Amino acid sequence: MPRKRPTIADVRSNKGKYQYTMMRVENWDELAAAEAAGIDMVSVPPEMLVEKQFRDVGPSLFAVPGLPLYSAPATTDDYLRWAFRMMEAGADAVYCAAAFDTVERFAKDNIPVIGHVGLIPHFCTWTGGFKAVGKTAESAM
Repeated sequence: MPRKRPTIADVRSNKGKYQYTMMRVENWDELAAAEAAGIDMVSVPPEMLVEKQFRDVGPSLFAVPGLPLYSAPATTDDYLRWAFRMMEAGADAVYCAAAFDTVERFAKDNIPVIGHVGLIPHFCTWTGGFKAVGKTAESAM
C-alpha cells in the first residue's frame, strides 16, 4: 500500500507525538532514495520541485522548497510571489529564512512556512559562535 503524504494538519496534530524525518535532496536519485527509504519530508531546490516528474518520483514526500538566505528575494512581496509559485507547483510548505514580518505575511496569506529555530549557522557571528538560540517563543522573536 502506498504511503500517504503528510499534510499540514498531520504535522500540527502530531506535534510532540511524532518526529518527522527530513533530508535535503539535490537530484532525482536522492529524491527516489528518500521515497524508497520512507523519509517523510524533503528540502528541495525550487527548480527541481517545478518539474512535472517531481511527484512521480516522490509522491509521498512532504516537499519544502527553499532559497539560500542571501539569494532570497529582496522584498516581502517578491518572496510572497515566489512562495505562491512554489505552492502552485506542488510544495507542501516553503522554507523561509527571512525576518518575522515576511513569515507573518506568509501565514496571513495561508502559505505554510518552515524556518529555523535553534542553531542558525549563518548568524553565528551575531550570537557569539555556534549556539542554540530561540529555545523559547520569547527568545525566538
